[in-house]
Amino acid sequence: MLVLIVFVATAVYVLNALQNKEPTTHVTDPAFNAFTQHYLTIMKSLNSTQTKALMASKLNLGYNQTDIFSWQQSKMIFVQDATGWYEDPIQILNSGDGICVQWSIVYVSACLALGYQSRLVVAADASNWNFIHVWAEDYYKGTWVHVDPSDKVWNDPSRYQSWGWGNIGTAVKIYAFEDGSYQDVTTTYSPH
Repeated sequence: MLVLIVFVATAVYVLNALQNKEPTTHVTDPAFNAFTQHYLTIMKSLNSTQTKALMASKLNLGYNQTDIFSWQQSKMIFVQDATGWYEDPIQILNSGDGICVQWSIVYVSACLALGYQSRLVVAADASNWNFIHVWAEDYYKGTWVHVDPSDKVWNDPSRYQSWGWGNIGTAVKIYAFEDGSYQDVTTTYSPH
């Protein structure tokens, strides 16, 4: 019986690793759990039929991901202050401004509304799980591509290595969030 339990537990761990899902190493850390739950909730909302329909009504249905990137630049301005702190993409568009989180939410929401696979990516301080910066990744031409809409940057994942966050991989962890799952993508953005 013990052998069967060990076998099943090992199989679950291996399957999670094969599916690129985060193993349950942080389960005992309430701050990590709150962090992941927060962004999973945002992604669930962005993937809802209602949000997709509302966002699609704001877009040209022929847009590709780079068109969405350009479209957003004409709809929003970057601000330093997170007053209002909206996490609903329609509210963000109506306000016309936001910090990195709002920009990324609008971008990912627009991509999802038009049927593109897109996810939120969050760099967090690993000591307290507070976010440092948020951007997106698109599944584009067969691979995940870095997209930072608030900084107007497409596919430059090494750019954060000089931002003074601390050691990416130790002090800073980076997670990508989709609907119902998340993945540690720190190595994509670390210098090693």
